[in-house]
Amino acid sequence: MKNTKKFATRNEINRLKKMAAEAANTPVIALSSDAASRGEDFASLAWKEVQEECHKIALKHGLPEIKGFYGLTQKGEFVMIK
Repeated sequence: MKNTKKFATRNEINRLKKMAAEAANTPVIALSSDAASRGEDFASLAWKEVQEECHKIALKHGLPEIKGFYGLTQKGEFVMIK
């Protein structure tokens, strides 16, 4: 994990927290065993949306595209996760 010294706004943090809370309460249900083996259960897909949204917000703050994705610390700082 590498710190970026760039921070999300309070509104962005609240949005991501809300999405994360929803993902944490999403059941691990897949429509088929094949989908489950690919990590396409509802919970995994919900967490993927949280990761994608965080990454998208980081890019809006001027951070470069990276291999992997950006995460967010408890203090709201974007970090590179590989």
